[in-house]
Amino acid sequence: MHSLRALLGPLRVFDAVCRAKGITRAAQVLHVTPGAVSQQVKQLEVGLGAQLFQKSGREIELTAVGKRLAHRVSDAFDRLNDALNDVVDIQLDKRLRLKVTPSLAIRWLVPRLRGFYAQHPDIDLEISTIAMADDIRLEGADCAIRHGMGEWADLELDHLFDDEFLPVCAPNLARQLKTPQDLLQANLLHSMMRPEAWSLWFSSAELVDTPRLHGITLANAALCYQAAADGLGIAIAQRAYVDDDLRSGRLVIAVDHVARTESGYYLVCDPLKAAEAPVRLFRDWIRSVR
Repeated sequence: MHSLRALLGPLRVFDAVCRAKGITRAAQVLHVTPGAVSQQVKQLEVGLGAQLFQKSGREIELTAVGKRLAHRVSDAFDRLNDALNDVVDIQLDKRLRLKVTPSLAIRWLVPRLRGFYAQHPDIDLEISTIAMADDIRLEGADCAIRHGMGEWADLELDHLFDDEFLPVCAPNLARQLKTPQDLLQANLLHSMMRPEAWSLWFSSAELVDTPRLHGITLANAALCYQAAADGLGIAIAQRAYVDDDLRSGRLVIAVDHVARTESGYYLVCDPLKAAEAPVRLFRDWIRSVR
């Protein structure tokens, strides 16, 4: 028997004859002569050592072996065609759908996206937000930025940054603050999304038995940082979210103590989509900006 590679051409012609139900019609579809079609069919029969067609009056019909082969070949070419179409669709689809929390989008991702678009202006990024980063699902998205310890064996992961909490405020408020104890009397800004953040920070500063913490509670961290910059109080900040403000002087560190956890933020994606061009290019870029 000939190798499969040598028989691919004859198999394609055989499939065309079966679909067109005749050599002449197959020749028209393939834009070759009927003689060329017959020659390819004969080559396939010789290669397989089996007769595939038999005469039936002025027509030809498949033998039992031919019918069995026709079914298998037709199915194989259909699956190959589907695979090729999938590849083409992936190359043509330049959209990347990403899920993040509002604060992460506003404070960390969006300010950096200019660099991504400078490299890949043809990719359309679709960003949707979800309240809690600990519970982001990939349904309806190609990637997400998720909070946790990175223990998601079913996902592709890229570590972005770790939890680092520190108190920040407007420069004029920092002058009267020296120690963690000073913050107990200050107006604290609380995020509904991380209500435990201040308690975590005070505990890491060895102030466990703190009184009830007063202040203003806002919907998310981004609002807390804006309120802090406007002089409304002290915000407990994820360092990665306020690095730009600290560099510009818009915010300053109120007390020099950082609380760390074992959790962090990760870009996650479905392994089945990891090879798709928009996902691959976005992952390459985001690794370079952490």
